[in-house]
Amino acid sequence: MNSRTRAIAILAAGLGAAAVGAVLYGMMGGNVHANGTPPAVLDKMKLSAGSPAAPPIAFKDAAGKELKLADFHGRYMLVNLWATWCGPCINELPELAKLQSQLPQDRVTVVPVDVLERLDAEKLGEFLKMHDAAGLPVFIDAERATQRGFVANELPLTVLIDADGHEVARAAGGQKWADPAVVAYLKAISAPAN
Repeated sequence: MNSRTRAIAILAAGLGAAAVGAVLYGMMGGNVHANGTPPAVLDKMKLSAGSPAAPPIAFKDAAGKELKLADFHGRYMLVNLWATWCGPCINELPELAKLQSQLPQDRVTVVPVDVLERLDAEKLGEFLKMHDAAGLPVFIDAERATQRGFVANELPLTVLIDADGHEVARAAGGQKWADPAVVAYLKAISAPAN
């Protein structure tokens, strides 16, 4: 085989490998999320430097039982700090509810915590239902511990925490949580190691 024929064969093999890679990338949903980088649709989500431990905060569920983030240990959490008077918070509630319904709950869960107000659980549940987010659990922090713990200067603030209780990323402001790329991302990063 002369050098020209060999160069053409090498080029063809390289192009073939690239085509196979592109097909596999498309079939696997572009599993670029395995490295932890959020998809482009989460334009406000920024990776957290140093993977800090989540703060030891507490809040209450609809029955008044105190919960801690540690109660969710072993799975990823998307902790969303929001309030009923916050327009961007209300806009993303249906997105978060839809996302919650599409996630494997044993691996990743949405933890929406209502902050900065004193609504009771019943009224908060009605509020969620009225805004197409009845699928979300009612969590209330009347003491502002979550806001202080996460140093939340604006709402909504959403913090992604890994299964070991370390902050992965955070987004200040509303996002399109129900986008298929977000669902795929959260499923990929929470998947059990093979």
